[in-house]
Amino acid sequence: MRTFSHMKGLPVYEQKTGKIVGKISDICFTSHGKVQGFAVESKGWFARHRYLPFSAVQAVGTDGVIIKDAACLQPFSSFQTGYSLYSEHGIAGKPVITADGKKLGLLEDVYFHGQLGIIGGYEITDGFFADLTEGKKRIAAAPFTAGEEAIIVNTTM
Repeated sequence: MRTFSHMKGLPVYEQKTGKIVGKISDICFTSHGKVQGFAVESKGWFARHRYLPFSAVQAVGTDGVIIKDAACLQPFSSFQTGYSLYSEHGIAGKPVITADGKKLGLLEDVYFHGQLGIIGGYEITDGFFADLTEGKKRIAAAPFTAGEEAIIVNTTM
């Protein structure tokens, strides 16, 4: 299991040609912890942001992501449901509150299983200085509701 921040910026390779078709820029997932796919930044003026469904990913490695064919990349507008960390439905930086009203901090990253396509947990920060003295928190994945102001995690602490 790894954090998405370690995956961000990895090149996406097309298996049949060996060409780099873009770089991973965001992760797309459901509120129940299922990875739907990734946002890929492509070269070129007209193909900047594309959506890569998780089902089209053959391998997620430490040095790159392998897909069978670049034709599996879709317009990012085809990603309509779910959330991402940074893009249109981005939730990074929002306060995380438990179902019993306890504020945990701000969502900073997600832990996920690259081969299974599931979110395993969330990385929470209390700010730069608190992270230096106390470290970042990690909470297990739980269903959540994300609104404009906060993320409500359906768990109690």
